[in-house]
Amino acid sequence: MDIDKIIFFRNFLFKTFIIGIIFAIVFALVLFAFWDFGVTLSERFFKIDESEFGRQVFTFFMNIRFVLLFLVLAPALALHWMLKGKP
Repeated sequence: MDIDKIIFFRNFLFKTFIIGIIFAIVFALVLFAFWDFGVTLSERFFKIDESEFGRQVFTFFMNIRFVLLFLVLAPALALHWMLKGKP
């Protein structure tokens, strides 16, 4: 693979990781600011209680963590490591 392509993909994946972290923080802030409203909507539309809503929120953030760390950051670090090995 050409060094320019490796640099492009590494930078692309790293910037995607940073933007994903920013979105996750914004999601968390909005969610915790409007927790009662979200619980009310979930009870009305999906017929789930607050504990199930909390489990769903926890699962959502665990999925975000998996995607950001293992599908975005790990390949970016691997490409960075490949660049360090090149003369």
